[in-house]
Amino acid sequence: MVMIAGTSEVRAQAGGQTVKDIDVEYVGSAVVTKDRILAAMSTKVGEPLSPAKIDEDIKNLYATGDFENIRVLSKPASGGVALKLVVQARSMLGEVRFVGNSAFDSGKLAKQADLRTNRPIDESEIREGREAILELYRKRGFPDTTVSYQVSAPDRSGYSTVTYTVSEGGQAKLREVTFVGNSVFSSADLKKQMEQKPKSILNPFQDEARIDDSTLETDIRAIEDHYQNNGYLGAHVVNVSRVRVEGGEEVDLVITINEGEPYTVGKVAVSGVNAISLENDLLPYLKTASGNAYSGQFLKDDIALIEDQYGLKGYADARVTPKLDPAGPNSVSVTFVVTEGRSYDVGQIHIEGNTKTKDHVIRRELAIAPGEPFDKAKIEASRARLMNLNYFAAVDVMPVDTGSMIDSKDLVITVTEKPTGTINFGAGFSSIDDLVGFMEISQTNFDIGNWPSLTGGGQRFRLGVRVGTKRRDIQLSITEPWFMGKRLALTGEAFYRDLLFLSDYYDQTTFGGALSLRKPIGEFLYAEAGIRPQSIEISVDNDATDILKEEEGDYFYNAGEFNLVYDDRNDLFLPRKGRRLSAGVEAGLGGDVSAVTFSATGAQHIALPGDTILNFSGRFSTVSDADHIFVRQFLGGANNLRGFDYRDVGPKDEKGEPLGGDEMWFVSAEYTFPLIEKIRGAVFYDMGEVSGGPGTFGGGMNSNWGFGLRLFMLGGAPIRLDYGIPIDTDQFNDDSGRFNFTIGYNF
Repeated sequence: MVMIAGTSEVRAQAGGQTVKDIDVEYVGSAVVTKDRILAAMSTKVGEPLSPAKIDEDIKNLYATGDFENIRVLSKPASGGVALKLVVQARSMLGEVRFVGNSAFDSGKLAKQADLRTNRPIDESEIREGREAILELYRKRGFPDTTVSYQVSAPDRSGYSTVTYTVSEGGQAKLREVTFVGNSVFSSADLKKQMEQKPKSILNPFQDEARIDDSTLETDIRAIEDHYQNNGYLGAHVVNVSRVRVEGGEEVDLVITINEGEPYTVGKVAVSGVNAISLENDLLPYLKTASGNAYSGQFLKDDIALIEDQYGLKGYADARVTPKLDPAGPNSVSVTFVVTEGRSYDVGQIHIEGNTKTKDHVIRRELAIAPGEPFDKAKIEASRARLMNLNYFAAVDVMPVDTGSMIDSKDLVITVTEKPTGTINFGAGFSSIDDLVGFMEISQTNFDIGNWPSLTGGGQRFRLGVRVGTKRRDIQLSITEPWFMGKRLALTGEAFYRDLLFLSDYYDQTTFGGALSLRKPIGEFLYAEAGIRPQSIEISVDNDATDILKEEEGDYFYNAGEFNLVYDDRNDLFLPRKGRRLSAGVEAGLGGDVSAVTFSATGAQHIALPGDTILNFSGRFSTVSDADHIFVRQFLGGANNLRGFDYRDVGPKDEKGEPLGGDEMWFVSAEYTFPLIEKIRGAVFYDMGEVSGGPGTFGGGMNSNWGFGLRLFMLGGAPIRLDYGIPIDTDQFNDDSGRFNFTIGYNF
């Protein structure tokens, strides 16, 4: 019998030979059946012997991952040749065991290792499982953990056991971080660059501080970047030591830094530029400038700027490589070396990953279309628009070659969808309407025509119910953001409101509907127009004054509305910069109410050092034909003059009940500052006045100052806690302080 090596022996006897028999001999357990082996081979009994086929068969059998070793033997047979495959199968994984673990149970470690039984053992997968277990221990503060593994010999059935042996070491809880060698920046400044911080009683929301090696590596890079961004090009972390606190699980981190010397920028140059204007498009905008301190962040910003400028002209492959050369003592010259590539147009745009959202809902948000120049700014704007829809956890945009058109690149937009429907219920409290139970169902990717899932069309649906000691509200609304295929939002609404908190002497019940259109005008400006027909019932108590009793009755108020709004704030809940300005009119169109209200509002947000923010806001409103209390203006409460009771500023009757006025204005200044994670402090000053109307008591300018907290606990709208203290009051207002509590934000 001859062993085939490189099929040379087969070639020697292959001429005219027929395969008469194929047998299988096992070394060890017969884990893989003979039938399965023969089925995987192209060489068959009765066919001519082919060395090339046998080579391919051996490769294919190894590729299954089932075999450790394969040999092919041959011998002459009557009228042909007989083949024998001698195979040593890989043992199968029968069980995964863990020894020495106490911090995590074996089930947790098995899930982390992710080894599947009843499959051939793969050494690389076992090693990956070991690394995954180590990563789990490191993240939970066990920096000294070691993990080894052993694979047992296969049993008679061909199954082996993998045993991981864990030496956990001690859990390292971080007590303190100290720095050695730092003189340019204080230890407090360097700690701000780090994610890994000791737990503090001043920060109750921080997780237990444990040493995590991967986070520590990130922190070291952040510290070095902080130095380099401030001119210390050679600064680096020399050593990180863990010093275990005697008699406990805690450790101290000691970070040793070599700061080096500050570097300045010598000559700045850009090479390789042909397709755009160096003098007009690049040089005036570079942050890296001769004579300034070297900054690694400025360098990154300039690279992005240059690549973006090329991206505006369709150069999708343009790349910038910075070159740093010595330019004297503690000075470095910077050359941005540009590789332009070529310009492209957009070919086809492919959408992937959207199992729920319809294609056209995604495509209508894109700022770029096939056939246009490959503009990176428009591509990024498209990605940002899709993320702002809040339908997707991630949006990736990848240019790919078309394969046929060298001047075009296709775009592949891959979205990762996330849940867009919510059901919220619970109870809340505010200083205006007391205790409230609420339930809200919303779907931001609604589709009224897609039964039964009702999702994927990009519409917005909301049903809200609030029932409390001083209010009962029901509101149903649906918005089509692209009415008739245009960027025109159509909203329909139905509502019922029983407002008991407005007064101690009367109740107001309102029900009706609304229809409005909203049209963007440019990037930050939009116009909104609508109609709001509603029935209003005023029910006045018997002990109210005569002037208030005159308000009693049922009224039909058909309000037409028009507003023009400019809004470039960078965030809805915590704007650090930008402004929101609006002007509008509301007028009674027929019905029982003919009042016309003109109003203007404004808010300006200014970012200051230390993540502090200065906010200015104000509003002015004036009403003609203000014959009814529900169209008059009021001040006081959590949303304007915070030192006074809700609606308590302005003209009153002889019992001190607010009646509202024909004209209102207020201005507010607020300064907020970070205290600890998720909590900001605030100090504020408010002033305003309500004048006119039927009241003959009270009025005049009122003002207050105060302080408060902003708690960002819910991942969105903040909880606002304010205590306002009156400064200027009329004789009908209490000059004691007021506490205000609200959840939400001001429009």
